[in-house]
Amino acid sequence: MLGVAAAAIVAAVIVLVAEVVDEFRSLNSASSDNVHWFLSQAEVEFLEFRNAIEVARAEEGDALDDALERLVVEYDVFYSRMMTLARGSLYSDIRVHEEFGQPVSDIWDGLIAMVPLIDGPRDALAANLDVLADEATEMRPLLREMATTGLQFFAENSDDSRDSVSRTLLWLFLLAVALKLTLLVVLVHTRRVSNQIERRGIELADAYARLNTILETSLDAVVVTDLDGRILTFNTAAERTFGYDQAEVLDRPIGDIIVPESYREAHRAGMKRMRDTGERKILGQGRIRLEAQRRSGEVFPVELALEHAQTGEEEIIVAFLRDISHRVAAETELVQARDRALAGEKAKAEFLAMMTHEIRTPLNGILGNLSLLEKTKLGYDQSRYIHNMGISGEVLMHHVDSVLDVARFESGAMVSRSDVVHMGRVLQDIVDSQASAAEANGNDIGWEWIGEPVDWVRVDFSRLRQVLLNLVSNAIKFTSDGRIRLEAEQNGKRTGCEVEIRVIDTGVGISEADQARVFDDFHMVDVPRSGSQSGTGLGLGIARRFVEAMGGEIGVESEPGEGSVFWLRLPLECVDTPIEETPSGYDMTDQNGRDILLVEDNEINLELAREMLTRQGHVVTEARNGQEAISAALTHRFDLILMDIRMPVLGGLEATTAIREGSGPNRDVPIVALSANVLPEARDRFLEAGMSDFLPKPLTQDALGKVIARYCNKPSAVEPPKDPEAADIGLDRLSERHRAEAQALFDWLATMPEDLTEIAERAHKVAGSAAAFGQSEVREALIALELVAEGSGDRVALVEAIAEARAAWQSAPEPSLV
Repeated sequence: MLGVAAAAIVAAVIVLVAEVVDEFRSLNSASSDNVHWFLSQAEVEFLEFRNAIEVARAEEGDALDDALERLVVEYDVFYSRMMTLARGSLYSDIRVHEEFGQPVSDIWDGLIAMVPLIDGPRDALAANLDVLADEATEMRPLLREMATTGLQFFAENSDDSRDSVSRTLLWLFLLAVALKLTLLVVLVHTRRVSNQIERRGIELADAYARLNTILETSLDAVVVTDLDGRILTFNTAAERTFGYDQAEVLDRPIGDIIVPESYREAHRAGMKRMRDTGERKILGQGRIRLEAQRRSGEVFPVELALEHAQTGEEEIIVAFLRDISHRVAAETELVQARDRALAGEKAKAEFLAMMTHEIRTPLNGILGNLSLLEKTKLGYDQSRYIHNMGISGEVLMHHVDSVLDVARFESGAMVSRSDVVHMGRVLQDIVDSQASAAEANGNDIGWEWIGEPVDWVRVDFSRLRQVLLNLVSNAIKFTSDGRIRLEAEQNGKRTGCEVEIRVIDTGVGISEADQARVFDDFHMVDVPRSGSQSGTGLGLGIARRFVEAMGGEIGVESEPGEGSVFWLRLPLECVDTPIEETPSGYDMTDQNGRDILLVEDNEINLELAREMLTRQGHVVTEARNGQEAISAALTHRFDLILMDIRMPVLGGLEATTAIREGSGPNRDVPIVALSANVLPEARDRFLEAGMSDFLPKPLTQDALGKVIARYCNKPSAVEPPKDPEAADIGLDRLSERHRAEAQALFDWLATMPEDLTEIAERAHKVAGSAAAFGQSEVREALIALELVAEGSGDRVALVEAIAEARAAWQSAPEPSLV
């Protein structure tokens, strides 16, 4: 019977347990809990979708593309969720309720309507983000109604299930077997949990060991502190960096260990503020640069990154520090190297400007004397030699100007001009000026407009003319018995247009390798058939700079043996025809008899300018410094004053200011500057001092005549010289004076004077005369002496420079102006 009873009890228990298991299986299935989760997740995914729309509306550029991709993903997820609600069999019972079915249907229709935008082009999607946002806003209350209805429906089902479970559980209290089975299950579960805890403990120990290994092998110093700043961890890299052992610093304030003394008060105040207010200014802000202190007291730069972490109930601060003293030293060295390089570039530009000035000064004497000598009676051979010397002098002056143009660009001193010119006349003048050279090589040269011509434009005429002359002269140089054409073509509107000018030749052409370098400085194309190379290789480099300075571009297309096409495109301003066209040049008739004050300290330049002026029939009054010029200007009114800039006693700028501000009769008389310094900033300085114009050295008869014609409009009462051709430049007298001045200089230098400024000035003066008299080695030695005197003033170097200058003087040829 006990056996039967036991069997019956077991059978009853089995039946009840089976019933309980069935009830729990029903409650644990996806039809209950999963439904609740699914409805809640639908709302979450809707919010993600709407948030993606808002993010995309706020982004631009590449970030907008990423935001649109995320929007499409969020739409697909929400679309999938709603498709399950709208079509899934699990929700078929609840969809018959209008409170649930109608919102689901409306939301589903709205998603279907969005498909063309979501699957369409991204630019269309970006353009309709506002529409999507509005539709999503309309979906929000529908989704809320759907979720509320669904949760209520399944909650009622859950209540019914719980009632059934309750009834079943009433029988379980009668059965101890059920309790024992439950206890057995609990014991098994406990054992399993215990095993899991043991495994996790082992894993945590391994992770801790790995973390310690990472900390100890890290190249960065890692210091862990509590909120009071007391050190909890101090790794090996920190020991190497700061010179402390870990045992020495544990539980000590970090501010007393690594913070420099000058910053400790600020550090303590910051720690207190963080504890009291929770303010964390640099926590989690990435790496910042500041200073730390070693045990030895050395302060050095570090990069610091701070992070905070929670360990149980305690909050800690982890500091990662990197010694960057070597990097900072390298950066400092780089900055110094950059500064030295910039200083070197500036010195180079200044040197180029000074040397071109120094070269132009003796060229003034050479070209001026050649100009005068050509007007004297000469034999055939003499005329040919002088003509060749003049050509060489002009070429040399062109090279000097090319180097000076480079110096201007490198120093940023190039100033743009704006001129109103007739484009057709500019091109015609270029062709006319180069026609003789083209014919000498057997070339035909001409120009034409392609399409509608442009008449009057505003452009930097000087730069444009130099660029075109350079391109045309190169075309002539490398073309024989061929054709050279200038083509101009415009595009744009009346108020602003772009003109392309092409210089086309049938010459030897340029190889593809050389085309890439043809606009580089000092690069000359090697063309064997064209003869030996000549020039500086700066022409096309300067042309490139000029075109770029005017906002245009320049290039070349060429085929070896087939010719070349150099093109430039310039943005121009088209203007109306000027009301009055003034002819170029000035009326130089009836300009004789002008009363001119010539101010020049260099004897050779003074004599040359005086000779040119007297040959033109003018009366010349001489002054050898600014003070003499002021004195002469106080007693007599002149028609024109020609003023040198750099002179002893008083310079030309100071003298001009004194004349303009004084009460003498020459306050309003034109004063023209004479200088070899042709940099734009120098010209501006001359004009600011009150000068009327600028005349560059070397002087020419034509340039002097134009200046006199420009500023001397009214007839003068001064009687011109009766026989200008009888003026004698006195070459023998000047030669003797040069010898005497040079010998006096070297006799004075033999006494080893202490005044370095006077040494530089007297050496500069004699150097100018030596260059004019063909004693180039003497000039170079005296210039070197001047630089030593003006520079370091090293007495040893000064003695050596004096000795070299004396040796050059003793071996110099006889003074000669031809």
